[in-house]
Amino acid sequence: MSSNPSLLVVQDDLYFLLNELEKHCEYTELFFKLGSTHIASRVRARKGYVQTLREKIELGCANLLERRKAGTPYYNQTVAVRSLALALESLAQQFLLCVEEGTLSESYVHPSAGACRKLVKRIERSLKLIKFGLDQDVRRTGIKLGRRTRKLMALYDEIQTQTLNHKAGLSDAQLQAALLANFGLKQLIAQLEQVADALIKVDLGQVATLNNYSHLKNASTSLNYDLSDLKVRRLALTRSGSAIAALSHENETGQQVLAVYKEGERSKIDEEVQGVAHWRKVDPALAPDVLAQTSAKGDTSALLIEHIPGNTLEALLLAGQAQPLQEALSTLFQTLNRTWGTTLTKEPAFADFMQQLRKRIKDSQAVHPDFFSKEQVICGHVRPSFERLIDQVGHKEANWKAPFSVLIHGDFNVDNVIYDDVKQQVYFIDLHRSDYFDYVQDLSVLMVSIYRLQVLETSQRDIMMDAARQIYQFGKRFAKRHDDDTFELRLAVGLARSFATSTRFILDKKLSSRMHLRARYLLEKLASLASEKEAKFKLPLKELYSE
Repeated sequence: MSSNPSLLVVQDDLYFLLNELEKHCEYTELFFKLGSTHIASRVRARKGYVQTLREKIELGCANLLERRKAGTPYYNQTVAVRSLALALESLAQQFLLCVEEGTLSESYVHPSAGACRKLVKRIERSLKLIKFGLDQDVRRTGIKLGRRTRKLMALYDEIQTQTLNHKAGLSDAQLQAALLANFGLKQLIAQLEQVADALIKVDLGQVATLNNYSHLKNASTSLNYDLSDLKVRRLALTRSGSAIAALSHENETGQQVLAVYKEGERSKIDEEVQGVAHWRKVDPALAPDVLAQTSAKGDTSALLIEHIPGNTLEALLLAGQAQPLQEALSTLFQTLNRTWGTTLTKEPAFADFMQQLRKRIKDSQAVHPDFFSKEQVICGHVRPSFERLIDQVGHKEANWKAPFSVLIHGDFNVDNVIYDDVKQQVYFIDLHRSDYFDYVQDLSVLMVSIYRLQVLETSQRDIMMDAARQIYQFGKRFAKRHDDDTFELRLAVGLARSFATSTRFILDKKLSSRMHLRARYLLEKLASLASEKEAKFKLPLKELYSE
C-alpha cells in the first residue's frame, strides 16, 4: 500500500471490512443453497460491525485531511479512500437487502439457486482480488474489477431468464421473492462497479472513473506521458456531472500544468471543437487551442485543451479587489468591441428570450414552486400569473429583433471568461454554444451571472453591482454606434429570462427571491408598455442593480 499514504493509515480496518464482506458472501451463498428463513437475521446481526469499521476508516481519513489543502493530490486521494469505505459499506447493505427481499416465512428453493450461488462466489473472488490489489496496484485492481462486473451482469441476465422460465412451478409469493432476490444480486453488481470506481480514484483522485479511464489514458498518451506519471486535479464539475481537470507533471522546476482535460457528451465535445475553431479564426489568441480529441467511446468523448494562465472573471469578482477587476473588464470590453465588429453581419437576429424562458421555467418551478402563483385579484387589481406575463411579453418581443448578428459565446457566465494580467489578455472557454446571434444574449447572461454570485459582504457586493452596470454601459455604447434602436428592450427581456431561469441554481431563498422579483418586475414593465413608448424605453438599471 506504499503508493498511497492514506491507505497505509487505514490498512487494517480496510482489510477487516473486506473480510467481513467475505462473510456476507458466505451467508448469501448459504441462503441460496438452503432457502432458510434464518439467514437474514445472521447477516443483519453483522451490520453494526461493518458500520463501526467504516466509521473508523472515515475518522482516520478525517484526521489526515485536517491540515491538508483541498484540491491537492494527497487530499483528493484521501477523500477517495473514504469513498472506498462508503462503497464497501453499501455493498454490505446490498447483501442484506438481497437476502431479506428473497426470504419468506417458510423455506423454499430459488429456481436459479445454482447460478445465484455461482454469481455470489464470483463476487467473493472479486473481494479477494481487492485485498490483493490494495498491496499491489490499486488502479489496475479497479480496472480488473470493472471488467468483472460486466461478466457478472451477463450471468445475472441468465439467472433472471431461468427464474422466469420456472415461474409455473412457483407460487406468487415465491416468484416475487425470487425476482426480488435477483434484483438484489443486480444491485450488488452495480455497487461492485462503484467500488471499482473508488479504487481508481484512490490512485488518480476524484476525476477518474471506470467510464472515463480510457479517455484519461489516451489524453496522457497525446502528451507523450504515461498516466501514472501525471497528476490529475479537478478544476470544475459541469452541471451534467462531467469533469474538467488539469493534467500536470512535476519536473525539476516544480509542478507544470500540461493541459486541461474535459469530458462530456460526444455531441457537446464536437460542438466545443467547432466553437473553438470559430473563435480562433476571428482571433487565435481568444480561445485555448485544442491539443487532442480522444476517440469517442459510446456517447462520450474528451478533449485536451491548452492550459490558460490567469483568473476567471468569477474569481476576480469573489476576490473583491476593484483594481484587478477593472483591468479585466476594460480588456474584456476592448476584446468584445473588436470581435463583434469583426464578425458583424447584416443578418437580423431574433433571440426569442421568452421561448427560451418557457423551455427552462419548469426547472425553476420545481426548485421554487412558491414563486409561481396563479393569477390573483387584490382589491380589483389583477396580478397576472408568471406564465401569462411570458405570453404577453412574447407577443411584443417578436417586433424587437437585433438589426445584425455577431459571433457570441453562447454561455457567457463569469466562470467562462479568463483574464491573464501578465499578458493583459482575455480568453473564452466552454464554447460549445457559440454561434452568430444577438449579442444581447451574452450581455444579459453575463450580468445575471454576476448578480447570482452568493456574496453577502456589502462592499464586495457593491463592486459586483458596479461591474454589472459597466457591462450595461458598454453594451449601450456598442448599440448606439451600430444603430441598434431596440437594445434596451431586448436587454430587459434577456435579463428577465436569465433572472428567472437562474433561480434553479440558487437554494438560498433571500437571493433567489430577489432574482425572481427582478424577473417579474421587468416582465410586468414590458407587458404594460404602450407600443408608442417603446422607442423611449430605458432599462431600470438602478432598481435592478442596487441592493
